[in-house]
Amino acid sequence: MQVVVRQIVAVVALVGLAACAGTPTAAEAPTDGRQTPQSAAVTGTPTIQSVWTSCAVDAPVGNDGRPPDAVALPRLGTDFAVAAAVHCQLEPKRRAGGGEDLILTEGRATDVTTLLAALRLPDDTTTVEACTLEMPWVPNLLLLDAQGRWIRIGLPDNACGKLRPEVTEAVRGLRLTTVSETVVREIVSAGAAAAGCHQDWSDVLATETRDPRLLPRPGRVSLPSQVRLCVYRVPTQQQGTPQPAGTFEYGLLLPQHQRVAIEQTLTALRPAEQCSDAADRFAALQDATITGDVVYVELDHCRRVLATPLYGPPILVQADTALIELLSR
Repeated sequence: MQVVVRQIVAVVALVGLAACAGTPTAAEAPTDGRQTPQSAAVTGTPTIQSVWTSCAVDAPVGNDGRPPDAVALPRLGTDFAVAAAVHCQLEPKRRAGGGEDLILTEGRATDVTTLLAALRLPDDTTTVEACTLEMPWVPNLLLLDAQGRWIRIGLPDNACGKLRPEVTEAVRGLRLTTVSETVVREIVSAGAAAAGCHQDWSDVLATETRDPRLLPRPGRVSLPSQVRLCVYRVPTQQQGTPQPAGTFEYGLLLPQHQRVAIEQTLTALRPAEQCSDAADRFAALQDATITGDVVYVELDHCRRVLATPLYGPPILVQADTALIELLSR
């Protein structure tokens, strides 16, 4: 059985949307060898909104970090005199004291000649044989007039439903001046950053023991020479789910005497008992030098230990009171 660690960093996915734009990851060929036709052209004119306030107020994003579907909106006409473009971007930013926040940055550009030319292009209806499957990048783009009124307009796309490259290049080529930065939420706490731990981590032990038929066999658990201890608390709404996610509580690089004591305790543990309770807290003992072996320990309820060696089968044993105390603050 192969154990797969999944980092729960919903926020990381948001940031990656802009980073991976336009990078083909896979291709899907329609059964008839041709791309399905586009939807009918959008008609009408963009709705002119009152005076612009900010990205946070006027251009919020959805739960997935993406703006509204701009492809389906009316296109830019000639009845709105564009004076500036506003681009609202979600991006991570490290704090001076440690940790990281997700920031909504409002950038404004007044040199919009190239952008307007790209926005007035028609959809590219050229037939293609296959389309890439990555989630297309969509800018959170607004246009302002001299009076501060604003519109969100439709963006020209291609036969695959992705932005025309001219639009992507024009948006990325804007000379943006930062107007404001708004903290959306914390991505990494100062404590997690100082400990070298991820802010969120999947409780792999709970995931891998859901099916009793796939339970790993008992064995001797060992630790690498340098170990980082990261302890996570599982929110109530995550407990009992197929892939519960824990949030960082505390962590540290283990001093050698504590690492040795933990390893000695691990090697003497008996096979795990049958148990189906969901843990409130768990620890992840990670190799501090490379990405590899991880040992998971439930700190309450079933109190099992799952070792996931880089080579060889996983090992499942039963934690004792001594081990729990060594991992507790």
